[in-house]
Amino acid sequence: MTALLKLSGVSRSFGAIQALKAVDFEIGAGEIMGLVGENGAGKSTLVKIISGFDDGYTGDFSLNGESRRFSSPLKAERAGVAIAQQELSLIPAMSVAENVFISGEHAPVFATKSSLARKASPFLKEVGLEDVDPYIPVERLSVGEQQLVEVARLLAQQPQILILDEPTAALGESDSIRILAMVQRLAQRGKSIIYVSHRMDEIFKICDRITVLRDGQSQEARTAKELDVPSLVELMLGRELANMFPAHPEILRTKPLLEVRDVWPDGTLEPFNFAVYPGEILGLAGQLGSGSGDVLAAISGARQSRSGRIIYNGESFLAKSPKEAIARGIAYCSDDRKLDGLFLGRPIIENLTSPALGAISNRGIIDLKAERDLALSNGTKFTVDVTRLDNEAGVLSGGNQQKVALGKWLAIKPKIILVNEPTRGVDVGARAEIYAKLRDLANDGAAVVFASTDIQEVTGLADRVISFYRGMQVGELALSDITPTNVLQQITHPFGDEDKQIKVVS
Repeated sequence: MTALLKLSGVSRSFGAIQALKAVDFEIGAGEIMGLVGENGAGKSTLVKIISGFDDGYTGDFSLNGESRRFSSPLKAERAGVAIAQQELSLIPAMSVAENVFISGEHAPVFATKSSLARKASPFLKEVGLEDVDPYIPVERLSVGEQQLVEVARLLAQQPQILILDEPTAALGESDSIRILAMVQRLAQRGKSIIYVSHRMDEIFKICDRITVLRDGQSQEARTAKELDVPSLVELMLGRELANMFPAHPEILRTKPLLEVRDVWPDGTLEPFNFAVYPGEILGLAGQLGSGSGDVLAAISGARQSRSGRIIYNGESFLAKSPKEAIARGIAYCSDDRKLDGLFLGRPIIENLTSPALGAISNRGIIDLKAERDLALSNGTKFTVDVTRLDNEAGVLSGGNQQKVALGKWLAIKPKIILVNEPTRGVDVGARAEIYAKLRDLANDGAAVVFASTDIQEVTGLADRVISFYRGMQVGELALSDITPTNVLQQITHPFGDEDKQIKVVS
């Protein structure tokens, strides 16, 4: 296959940090190339170089056989390279059609709403949104549909190469399926797709070849047929990953550690009821908007609830703020670490100790030795690189940011750990470490409750699963019944047939 895009011996350093080391990468016309690697392996740097966000590299870069160097994303777009990043660049209040032509040289200078809708129609059809009204504000679409509008916007620039960076990271199962189908359609029509993802199942479903980056170096591209999940993981990590998920211990379910009674978070259809036991990891399964994440926020005081209470440590209450929950030893890690999980502009040491300032200060003055000792202890437990404690949290890779976001809660010695999307945007190696630590916490007597849209995560980590569908709690699965098929049926089609309705565990 003749390479449409080819990079040879590309290196990039930031001060003393060598992000890329003589990387080779290529993609052919109509090919779907998977780009995988651990967080910090260099994927983001490589993607920025290809898409014109970074031109401070050394090495050769050719497109259509011509040597190129893009000094800006606009120049890359003009040459036929476009990127859909994890953070959408849509304007919520503007219509779907307006967002399709929000930028780029192919956007009409003058257009009526109806003419803009007509011009947008073929691009919306190409991404599978032919049934979406182009006049409605984009904020009324689901997150998955917004992701498809983002791709339609790029297609309006008539690119040869599309870079999709974690396009399904924030999506539920049904929206993810639409994205994958769209990628395959675009490849069949001759577009070249660079697909960046941590989701191994997606990589094997749609990619023709896979390029692995490890420690800033590229491994020779392999066809997807040559590899399986264990061999790909070994290429990514440089070692074999024995078990992604820790073993399930026997849980003694006599007295609940936490009971949720008639808690009704704003935005859901009905109150929720469940209990979690010491040593248990309870999984809340559901698609985005199902209510699984909302109930965690309500328990922690981060979301208002219309009614209900929780019973914990002999008390019956419902936290009105995260501060109240923290004071009772309830830790909550949200699904957006950059928004409310970390202080990205502050040092890692401050992030790791932030929930327990009272324990390391006297009359408002922080004891610096106590702060460092606490950060060292908790950072080590979550395999954070403690030699970088004085660096800003924002410079860490996604996996290491998530370790800090979780590890900081050890400072309050929690007995209840609530985690929404524990490994979103995290590579396979860091995932295994996070899963192992959550199991360690449970084995020490804590109760872990996590919400996830990742079916593999739910089926592999949870000792018991409660499923949610469109704001309702619809079912429960014991460990022996937790399979991808059962979980998927409950969260996507729970009321299909009466004889197939939810099996409830007593």
